[in-house]
Amino acid sequence: MGTPSLWLDRETMRRLGYRTIDALVERLSRPWDATPIVRTATPEELAARLGGPAPEEPVDGAVLLERLERDVLPFMARNEHPGYFAYIPGCGTWPGALGDLIASALNMDVGSWGLSAGPSAVELAVLDWFKEWIGYPRDAAGILTSGGSAANMTALACAREAVVGAMSDRLVVYCADQAHSSIARAARILGFRPDQVRVLPVDARSRLRTDALVAAMEADVRAGREPLFVAAATPSAKSADVGVERRSRSEGLEREGLGSFEQHVREAQVVVVATAIGSAPAPPRQPGDLAEVLLRFQVKRVLKGKLADKVITTRTPTAAD
Repeated sequence: MGTPSLWLDRETMRRLGYRTIDALVERLSRPWDATPIVRTATPEELAARLGGPAPEEPVDGAVLLERLERDVLPFMARNEHPGYFAYIPGCGTWPGALGDLIASALNMDVGSWGLSAGPSAVELAVLDWFKEWIGYPRDAAGILTSGGSAANMTALACAREAVVGAMSDRLVVYCADQAHSSIARAARILGFRPDQVRVLPVDARSRLRTDALVAAMEADVRAGREPLFVAAATPSAKSADVGVERRSRSEGLEREGLGSFEQHVREAQVVVVATAIGSAPAPPRQPGDLAEVLLRFQVKRVLKGKLADKVITTRTPTAAD
C-alpha cells in the first residue's frame, strides 16, 4: 500500500470544506435554549472519549468531524450566547472566521515583503486607520499581533528598548492586582525579576489606585530604581461590567461637569503617548488622576527629546482577542 498524499483533490477539498462550514453554521445558529451555556466534563471522562494511541492509518475527514461534534465541541462554553458573561473571550464574527480560514488555508508567510507583499500591504493600511482613529503621528509604526497578550509583551519590549536599551536591574513595571495575567507573564519573559514588578491595589470599581501608584513610584525613585512602564486597565480583566461601568461613569462625569467618559479615555491615551514621545499636548487633568500621575513621572530621557520619533502604548486583551 502506498503512502497516502497529504494533498487533497479539488472535490475532497470542497466536500470537507462544505461539511465543516455547515457544521459551524448549525452550531452557531442553534436556539439559545438548545444546550447549556457552559457544559464541561472531567479529565477522566474526556480521556475516555479522546485518549488512546495515535492512529496508524488515515482517518476519513467526515469521521473526524463527526467525532469532533460528538466528543469535543459539546464540552465548551457557548460564548456566542447572549447570557455568556464569563471571563474575557466572546464570540468572534463570521467574516473574521472566514478571514482566518483564508489565512490558514494559504499558510501566508509574512516574514518578508517579497513573500507576502499583498498581505503586508493590508496590515499597513489597517495600521494607518488605527493611527488616524487614535491620533498617533503619521510616521508612527507598529504591527498587528495575535491578540492582547502578544500586544502587551510587544509594548513592554519596545518601551524598554526605546527608553533604556539593555535590561537593567533598576527598571520597574507597575500594574494593578486586577490586571490581565499577560502583563506579569510578559515581564517574566523579558527578564524582569519578581521584585521588579509592582502589583498594586485597585479601588471599588477595579481601577488602579493612583495614590498607591504614586507611593510605589516615589519609593522606587528614592531607592535608585527607574519606573519604566505602567499598565492601567478599566475596569478589571475578571469582571464583565465594562458596559455598565462605562455608562454609569459617563453619566456621573457629565452630571458633575467633568466631561464624558469617552473624553477622559481619549485624554488618558494622549497622556500615554505624550509620556512616550514627549511631544503630544498635555490634556486637562484633575489632581490625583492617572494622567496627572503619568505626567509627574515622565521618563527623563523623553523630556530630553530622545524619543521624538517613537510611540509606545499598550492595551489589555478584550473580547475580540
